[in-house]
Amino acid sequence: MKKHIIYLFVALTIVGCSRYPADVEQVLKFAGNNRGELEKTLVHYSRNPQDSLKFKAACFLIGNMRYHYTRNSKKLDAFRHYALDTIPSSQTYKNFQKKYGQLNSHYHVTYDAQVITAEYLIRNIDFSFRMWEETLWGKHYPFDVFCEELLPYRIGTEPIEDWKEVYHNRYQGMLDTANYDRSSPLAAWRVLFDYFTRKTPEGQAEWAFAYDLTTPGMGAFTLLDLRYGNCQEQTDMFAYVMRSVGIAGGIDMMVQHPDERNLQHWWNYIRDTNGLCITFDFYYEMDDPAEKMTCIHKCGIAYRKCFALQEESLPVKYRDSEVYVPPSLGNPFVKNVSNLYFDENPVILPVGGEYANGDILYLSVFNNSAWIPVTWDEVRDGHVAFRYLEPNILYQLTAFSREGAYRPASDPFILHGDGPVYFARPDGSRKQDMRLSRKYKFPWWFARFRDKAVGGKFQLSNRPDFSDAVTVYTIPDSAVLRYIDVPVNNPKQFRYARYLSAPNGFNLMAEVQFFSGEEQLQGEVTGTEGSYEDAPDRTKHSVFDGDVLTFYSALEPDGAWAGLAFDRPQRISRIRYWFRYDDNTVREGDMYELLYWDANGWVSAGRQTATDTLLHYRQVPAGTLYWLRNHTRGREERPFTYENGKQVFY
Repeated sequence: MKKHIIYLFVALTIVGCSRYPADVEQVLKFAGNNRGELEKTLVHYSRNPQDSLKFKAACFLIGNMRYHYTRNSKKLDAFRHYALDTIPSSQTYKNFQKKYGQLNSHYHVTYDAQVITAEYLIRNIDFSFRMWEETLWGKHYPFDVFCEELLPYRIGTEPIEDWKEVYHNRYQGMLDTANYDRSSPLAAWRVLFDYFTRKTPEGQAEWAFAYDLTTPGMGAFTLLDLRYGNCQEQTDMFAYVMRSVGIAGGIDMMVQHPDERNLQHWWNYIRDTNGLCITFDFYYEMDDPAEKMTCIHKCGIAYRKCFALQEESLPVKYRDSEVYVPPSLGNPFVKNVSNLYFDENPVILPVGGEYANGDILYLSVFNNSAWIPVTWDEVRDGHVAFRYLEPNILYQLTAFSREGAYRPASDPFILHGDGPVYFARPDGSRKQDMRLSRKYKFPWWFARFRDKAVGGKFQLSNRPDFSDAVTVYTIPDSAVLRYIDVPVNNPKQFRYARYLSAPNGFNLMAEVQFFSGEEQLQGEVTGTEGSYEDAPDRTKHSVFDGDVLTFYSALEPDGAWAGLAFDRPQRISRIRYWFRYDDNTVREGDMYELLYWDANGWVSAGRQTATDTLLHYRQVPAGTLYWLRNHTRGREERPFTYENGKQVFY
């Protein structure tokens, strides 16, 4: 009895004197009228000595709650309901926009500390401990891993929802009935991963990917029944599922693609019993655990999403200074984990005398139009240093004023895999002639689809059902990212012309033009109805809409066709076609400008209107970085070097 009185006295002393950790005290003050709910949670776990670890967990959640909040709006709520009430497809957000307009950035903010209840926190903590203690692999997770990867009730700025037990009830049954090594979280996750990544009869993953969707987070309950969104929604859903069944893991990310447009990217990781983590993506198989993690994309610098406020993050470390915090580095809940992905390869960069010790310089990557900071360092003794950088990526050291005005602090450079750094700087003693065919690197998706052209047929007929079809050309090779001209030697006249999909090709033709002499023929569009996911810009009409960026994505893998019915028989002399295409090759009639980098930034080497699919520039400074701008159309452009007569994009 005396022992219990001592414990009670200690607990009351802690509560009565507000002797909580400093970060918890700060949040209690910030909570305002909701302070009582947070203190209820702390008192609840102060009563029993056996709950001492749960008390620490409560302090972890509350102490890091100050900057966690929900961003929401009535229109975002409406979109969540709309998405759940429709069959998810890549067109879901586009269809919503047509009816209700765009989601905008005018969200109202609700801070967790000011609304969260003790009942919610206690239920979350108790359930998380239950998962930690009941799984056979949980004993391998230390308390700090538990706090970051199992305990948190939210992932980003989505609504606070009581989701963990709901998810557990949905997915634990799959594990209970499956045959796998029950001591391995990796084996358990593979059971669930196989379920989520199962394929439709058409060979597609059962997830409708939305490139155009940008939200603060769809939320756990929405994603429970919705297979829709971009990589942010995918990784959120996987994180919810992992936490609900006691599998430690989370979300890693890049703040800017180092070789893409202005985009972020997220992917998941899972922690094995030996502490090693492996990454996985919705569309790619998981590897085995290894000392170094991998990312399917180049990322330059890898970050990890955390619940705890990261004291070494730029906005936290310099919160009391006038250091400029660029938007790309403004998240206080991410930490740099590049050391888990890349070998140590120190890069020491000297800086000019205008930078004093303690000044902040930013390492940036190019986003198609500007340099975006991805990490930073303080100037020390005339240099900055970075230890873990992904090689074969274009970087630049940059400075920013307090107002965010950019200026280069170094020439752009490329870190090669063997260690040396190549700086892009023109060699004044050398000039070169250049032949340029593209303004952007080859797209990642091209390798997946180019072979689907092989065996596709162009046919002519005088019957609308093509029962008397004459095949005038069969595509013999994989597609290339440019148009193809095909001469037709058949002297007869035909009323109908079409492209017939290659076997297992889903058609995927972007544009077809039929010519009689120099005249491009027009006609009524005919062919197979429908499109994958009912996408309106991916039907048979896309093959003849004059836009090479739209293409026909058929429902059927075989036999889908798109054609023209002419008003009278025509002699077809030539066919021009574009298979699925990115429109980043040089196009006749477009205005281009070649830029090269010198000590003062980008310098123009002149403008040209393309007369064919190649641009010819003469006597351009050699040994530097180049950027081909299209002033007529398009957004995708990347810097490149010119090596052995070829463009090498970064």
